[in-house]
Amino acid sequence: MNDHIEDLLNQVIDYAWDHNIGCSTIPLHEDQGPLVDTEARLIILNKWPNANELPFQAAHECAHILNGDNGKLRYTNQYTKSRTENGANQRALSIIVPMYFADIPEESANIDQFMNDLAIPQWLEDSAVQCIERFYENY
Repeated sequence: MNDHIEDLLNQVIDYAWDHNIGCSTIPLHEDQGPLVDTEARLIILNKWPNANELPFQAAHECAHILNGDNGKLRYTNQYTKSRTENGANQRALSIIVPMYFADIPEESANIDQFMNDLAIPQWLEDSAVQCIERFYENY
């Protein structure tokens, strides 16, 4: 994980803490994604083969709690029509975009680099573009 990605992960963890959400790293089987226990307000991150995914995964799990979702939910980067998962993805983008683009002038914003750097699933590209556009409108 490069320094920029590690910094983003730390920002998301700080964001979680600021919203009374705990975050822990517990080694699970490598093919098990992160999970959230909404009742305990706890995100559990796993050692993951692609560490660049961790900031978005953490934001996604945080979003479940902030969205008022219930249960123990596990992250997946597979496409789903689930309203709950879609809501968490949308909110995760709204959390991570301002962190990622904070020091990037609008003319230098690159959606492809953002998607690649954080290994965000391609099917979220349209949502990411809209979120980035909203960020720069309010920037």
